[in-house]
Amino acid sequence: MSQRTDEDLLTQVFEQARPRLQALLKLYRVGPEDGEDLLQEALLALWRKRVHVKDFDAWLVSALRVECLRYRRRAGRQIYSAIDESALERLAGLDSSSQTDPSLRQDLRRLIRRLPVRHRALIHLRYGLGLTPEETASRLGYRLASLKKTTTRCLQALRSQLGRDLM
Repeated sequence: MSQRTDEDLLTQVFEQARPRLQALLKLYRVGPEDGEDLLQEALLALWRKRVHVKDFDAWLVSALRVECLRYRRRAGRQIYSAIDESALERLAGLDSSSQTDPSLRQDLRRLIRRLPVRHRALIHLRYGLGLTPEETASRLGYRLASLKKTTTRCLQALRSQLGRDLM
């Protein structure tokens, strides 16, 4: 096939698949600007693989689905990075008369209430009461060495709760 024929074929495939592609972008809640970028990535991938592809329409939809999944994961990682130990320490160290956004504190409390009891206790002692890691470990019966691992698990659980709220 000549290059012009391949381009015409891809244009035709794109036009036929457009409603399904738009529905997929909507399903994954991808904004218009990001959607264009994802479509371009999927089309470029199809262009590179065109010699090996049997069903261009299905392949393009599948490639866009993969791009959307990557997009959602990247967005999730950015949000998850917002909840880290230092952010919790800053929030915990501020009293109710501080300038911290009350809705942020309320959302954080709501997420924490959904965690298992031992995670809630650790977060309350460490960040709510501001105890040192040594004091927190002592009160919960942990060795100091295992407190960091448990704290990491607590923060992961908190991030997971946040992720569920966003989906």
